[in-house]
Amino acid sequence: MLVPRSIHRPSQWRALTRLPASFSSWSIAIVALLLSATCAWTADIHSLSPRSLSARSLSAHSRSARALATVEVESTAGPGCVNAFPAKPLCKFVDSLASRPIPVLDGGSGKTLSIGVYQTYQRFHRDLPATKIYAYGTSQKTASYPGPTIVAKKGVTTRVTWCNRLQDRQHMFTQDYTLMAQMPKPKKGGIPTVPHRHGGETASAYDGHPLAWVTQFGEHGPTFSSSSSHSHNSSRSSSSSSSSSSSSSSSSSSSSSSSSSSSSSSSSSSTATSSSSCTAYVYPNFQPASLTWYHDHTLGWTRLNIVAGMAGLYITTDSNGDERGMKGWLPPWKRTVPLAIADRLFFKNGSINYPNVGVDPKVHPNWIPEYVGDTIVVNGVVWPYLRVRPAVYRFLLLGASNARFFNLRFQCASREDYPNFVTPLHGRMVNFALIGSDGGYLQRPVFLSSLLLAPGERYDILVDFAAARQGGACRDVIVTNDAAAPFPGGEAVDKNTGVVMRFVILNRTPFTAPAIPKRIVPVPSIDFSKIHRVRWKKLVEEVDPKSGMPVRATLDGLRYMDPPTEIPIQGSNELWHIINLSADAHPIHLHLVQFRVVSRRAFDVESYQDNECSFTSRSKPSCYTAPEVKAFKNEIGWKDTVPAFPGEVLTFWVGWYGQDGKPFEFDPTSGPGYAWHCHILDHEDNDMMRPLQLRKK
Repeated sequence: MLVPRSIHRPSQWRALTRLPASFSSWSIAIVALLLSATCAWTADIHSLSPRSLSARSLSAHSRSARALATVEVESTAGPGCVNAFPAKPLCKFVDSLASRPIPVLDGGSGKTLSIGVYQTYQRFHRDLPATKIYAYGTSQKTASYPGPTIVAKKGVTTRVTWCNRLQDRQHMFTQDYTLMAQMPKPKKGGIPTVPHRHGGETASAYDGHPLAWVTQFGEHGPTFSSSSSHSHNSSRSSSSSSSSSSSSSSSSSSSSSSSSSSSSSSSSSSTATSSSSCTAYVYPNFQPASLTWYHDHTLGWTRLNIVAGMAGLYITTDSNGDERGMKGWLPPWKRTVPLAIADRLFFKNGSINYPNVGVDPKVHPNWIPEYVGDTIVVNGVVWPYLRVRPAVYRFLLLGASNARFFNLRFQCASREDYPNFVTPLHGRMVNFALIGSDGGYLQRPVFLSSLLLAPGERYDILVDFAAARQGGACRDVIVTNDAAAPFPGGEAVDKNTGVVMRFVILNRTPFTAPAIPKRIVPVPSIDFSKIHRVRWKKLVEEVDPKSGMPVRATLDGLRYMDPPTEIPIQGSNELWHIINLSADAHPIHLHLVQFRVVSRRAFDVESYQDNECSFTSRSKPSCYTAPEVKAFKNEIGWKDTVPAFPGEVLTFWVGWYGQDGKPFEFDPTSGPGYAWHCHILDHEDNDMMRPLQLRKK
């Protein structure tokens, strides 16, 4: 029986660290003082002084029982340094973001890009040895985390040949094969991979279907190669361009071909083709200018592969290069900085610490509900700094964690904050302008002092460092975080997880930026008179009745391999209500489409579970306990990922056609289909994902 948990029980979900009796507080202090000598600031970084030591509780979500046994204490070796045994003490803000530039690939040149996933080594921090990762690159030498940024042009097709070049027969992390039916367990060994462009309007053959995986040693998943033909322009050649009309493109049957076939027909430019461990994908790029990203999406392996490094950015620009005539007020590309924000756990040898014992080993030997790290990583750099001019900068934000939410603030560091930079800081907040979200630019700018960033979400913001520097009061801007993990009712942030990165404002002549226009791009209003179907979907977490520990998360109590229940009509409009019965926030992600958030509304979870109330029936009392709350300011634009908060009903509108209101440039009803799921990867990999299959009118 599914028993969704309604509260967090500390005795079940958390464990307190304990000091061994032989390890006295004096011993800890001596070790801490010795370790603090290793922390030193580079130029423009202020000096450190000793600080006291403290032990804190560690979440069972982020570490297994065995990992907790080895992590005896977490101590502070010095201000700005974290000594998280068994990791080395790591100083904050000693590595420059500019010293680790992300490779850029031109996706609008007309040439086919070749990107592989390789085993390589990368230094995440000055004081950490090189870390083994699985990362994307054009070669093993260029492979990195994040992988190369693909810069595409709207309306210009990008072709990528993706190859699995991983020679390891076994993953660097321990896999739990009890999680999902049909999750790959290659007979020849190897790491199964399949790339997914998150936020992309693509034919399902190129969407990165969870069963379209391949290994370096030639084994394939059942949907690795499709014989379906997805003819480009077939939909938009139709005379119908109405948002509610269906495409007139010709039908082609869906197929799931198995295993060892090494290639498919090349007669169609949009048919996925493969050669041994490679597959060719086509991205038509008819969406508005926006930040999307690519990452691995293998059934049951996504959480491991992304922590290992399989992720990169995909930026679509307007084809004329002028960003819809906004060149006058948008910062130039040299002041446009993508920031992929994540968290990790590291061992002192530099390797990534991923727990290998589950929270309920009798059910799932190796699975944990949420992987939450104690070290913040931005663009592959631990707690970086970046020198900036007193000017407006544009930041393209990506929530790249497995499970951690970030509630970001930009805050000046005052004299009281030096040299420690321990949150909460004393300086004033630096407001910023939100100009875009998952699906591109907003209709109008929104001015904020904080921004919640869930796993998988993207935001486009402008920060004015000239205004912050004005009067000389603000030399440094610290990006802080106060989102608990798991969000929203988990463990509070500490002096490590509460800090993301630092901006050092150079003492240069300020650059006065032009005003942001009151209207950026037109965004159509939602026509609620043309809703063809209303769906009610439940977010459920199963708990083991004996141990009280979580064992699975599902959508409507169904597993991924159960028959599809979401089969929308191509060209139709739908209203989705997501009922969150759990105690966690879940970022809900739909493949293929962008949607519009309508509202959230609190409800009585217990009464709903006991069938004592209803959302729709007049014969029972209403389950709602409060008026609806309209979409938040940061959610007024196009979204493909949005958090559903506990005890609330999230409502969004979705149209099953292109973001521009026209039919897709391909046949979305053919091929292996799409998916929708929670983007907490540990949930997704344990059946909180469902198939999504479009059908013709």
